[in-house]
Amino acid sequence: MRRIVKILGIITIVALLLGGGVVVPVAATPEVTVTINAPDEAAPDSDFTANINIRDVTDFDACNYDVSFDASVLRLDDVTPGLIDSTTIPVDTYNEISSGTYCIVQNVPGLAGVSGSGYLAVLHFHVISSEGDSSTIGLSNGLLANNQAEEITATWAGDSVRVVAEASKDTTPPAVVNSSPEATAPNKEVPLPTKPINWLVLWGVIGGVIVVGLIIFLLARRKAY
Repeated sequence: MRRIVKILGIITIVALLLGGGVVVPVAATPEVTVTINAPDEAAPDSDFTANINIRDVTDFDACNYDVSFDASVLRLDDVTPGLIDSTTIPVDTYNEISSGTYCIVQNVPGLAGVSGSGYLAVLHFHVISSEGDSSTIGLSNGLLANNQAEEITATWAGDSVRVVAEASKDTTPPAVVNSSPEATAPNKEVPLPTKPINWLVLWGVIGGVIVVGLIIFLLARRKAY
C-alpha cells in the first residue's frame, strides 16, 4: 500500500507540472535618477532656468549635492525650491565653495518622506559671455537620504548650454509632471506576466492519474488475495 501511495504521489506531481503552474512575478525596482534639465541654447546677457529633475524616489527626506559650471560663461543668481508629487522641496542653503561650484542642501520638513518624481530645485542663471561659448552644468558629490536617515542610491547626470546670437525665446526647460513613480517612468522594467493555468490539460491529467491509481490499487488488492 505504501508503494501505491508513493507512486500516486509521483504521478500527481508530474500532473501538476504538465498542467502548468503560476509564475510569481518579480517587480523590478526602478532606479532613482537625478539630472540637470537645461535649455540647449541661451543668448548673451540673457536669463534662463535649469531644473534638477528627480525620478522614482521613495521616502525622500533630504539631500546635498554640488552644482558646477564655467564661471566665465554663466552666473548663478538664485536657487529656488523644487516639487515632488505636489510636495515642495525647500532649499536650506546654497553656498559658493569655489569659482563656479555651489553646494546645495535641502531638507523636507517632517518625517513622512516624499515619493514620486519631479524636481529638487530650479537653478536661475544669467549668461555673461558672448556668442560661441558654452558651459556644462554638472552634478557631483550627490547624496540622497530617506526618512530613516538611510542613503538612497541614485544616478546623477548633468547637462550643457551653448551661447548663441539668437537663442530660442523659451529658455525654460519643459515642466516635469509630478505623479506616482508608475506614471512617470515609461522606461521602467515591467514585471513578468503571470503564466495562466491550463485548466483543461490539468484536469485531464488529474483524471488520468486517478484512473491509473485505481487500476494499480485493484491489481495490488487482487495480488493480495
